[in-house]
Amino acid sequence: MVPFAGFNMPINYKSGIINEHKNVRNHSGIFDVSHMGQILIEINDLTIKNLEIFIPLKLKNIRKNKSNYTFLLNKNGGVVDDLIVSLIDINGKSNLYIVYNASRKNEDEKIFFKCAPDSKIIHNKNCLFAIQGPESFEVLKNIITVSKEMKFLDIRLFDYNKKKIIVSRSGYTGEDGFEISIPTEQAEVFLKNLLKNENTMLCGLGSRDSLRLEAGLSLYGHELNEKITPIEAGLSWALDKERLNDTKLNGNNVLSEQLKNKPSNIKIGLVSVNRTMLRDGMILFDNTKKNIGKITSGCFSPNLNKSIAIGYVSKEFNFENEIFCEIRNKMELVKKTNLPFVKKNYKKNGSNNE
Repeated sequence: MVPFAGFNMPINYKSGIINEHKNVRNHSGIFDVSHMGQILIEINDLTIKNLEIFIPLKLKNIRKNKSNYTFLLNKNGGVVDDLIVSLIDINGKSNLYIVYNASRKNEDEKIFFKCAPDSKIIHNKNCLFAIQGPESFEVLKNIITVSKEMKFLDIRLFDYNKKKIIVSRSGYTGEDGFEISIPTEQAEVFLKNLLKNENTMLCGLGSRDSLRLEAGLSLYGHELNEKITPIEAGLSWALDKERLNDTKLNGNNVLSEQLKNKPSNIKIGLVSVNRTMLRDGMILFDNTKKNIGKITSGCFSPNLNKSIAIGYVSKEFNFENEIFCEIRNKMELVKKTNLPFVKKNYKKNGSNNE
C-alpha cells in the first residue's frame, strides 16, 4: 500500500504486477478506482456557457448516454485536468456526469462550482470499479443485464439491488471493459460477485500503469500538466476544432496556432535497445550529447518483454538521428516507435478493434 492523491492505494495484490497485467490482457481484472472524483451537474444554459470556457467541446451537442474524453483548459491552453464527461438523465433531469483525477479534485471542483452557480450539483460518493479485459463483458453480464450492444464510451443506468448504478463501457487499459459507479453500501457484495469468476483478479496501481502505458495513454502529472496543451500531448483528436474559433474558450489562440504549426515539443514512444529500464524524468540526448527532451513515463512491458517509455522531444530534432538516454551516467541507445505499443481492443461497431 502506498499514499496516492490523499488515499492509500495498493501497488499490487498477491499475484504480483506482471500476473495482474497479463490477466487483464488475456482474461479480466478489477481495479478499485473509487479515489477518482465523480460529480453530477444538472445542466442549464448558463452552466453550459460557463463550462465551455474551460471544456473544448460543444456541450449542447454531446449525445445522451455517451461519454467523451476531454479537458479542463487554463488560459494558455494548458491542461488543468483530463476528464470523462457524459450526458445522462437522473430523475428525469439532464445531468453532466464528470469523472476526474483524484490529484486534481480541488482545482477541478473550484471550476465546476464557479461555472454552475444555479445548478444542482451532487458529489457522487459512489465507489467506482473498473473491470477490464476481453472477458469483462462475460463476467459483468452474470450480475447485471448489461447489453452486448453497448459500445466503447456508451454509458447507461442499471438497477442493482433496488439501486441505480452507472455503467460505462470504458477504461484506461486499452482493453474492452466497463466502469461501474455503485453506492458504497452495495459495493462489497458487487465486488465479491465479480470475483466469483475464476479468471478475474483484483489489480493494483502497478499493472494499471503498465497497461495504460502499453496502450500509449497519457497520465496527468506525466504526459499532461498545466504547461502542456492537448496538441503537444498528441490529443488534438479530443478537441472540437470549431470551438478553437471561439474566443471565449481558454487558450483558443494558442491551440489554433499549434494546429497550424508544430508545437515546440512532440510526444513519442520509446523502447529500450539494451534492456535497460526507462523511467520518468530521464533526459534524452542526440548523438552530440545535446539535450533534446525527457521521458515522462517508463516501465517494463510484460507483453513486449522490454522497457518502454513515453517522452517529449524538441520539434527541431531530426528523427533520422539516434536518440540516447542517460542512465547511471552512461548514454544508452533507445529507439523511437509508434504509439500505442500494443493494439487497443475497444468494443466498437459490434466488434473489438482499435
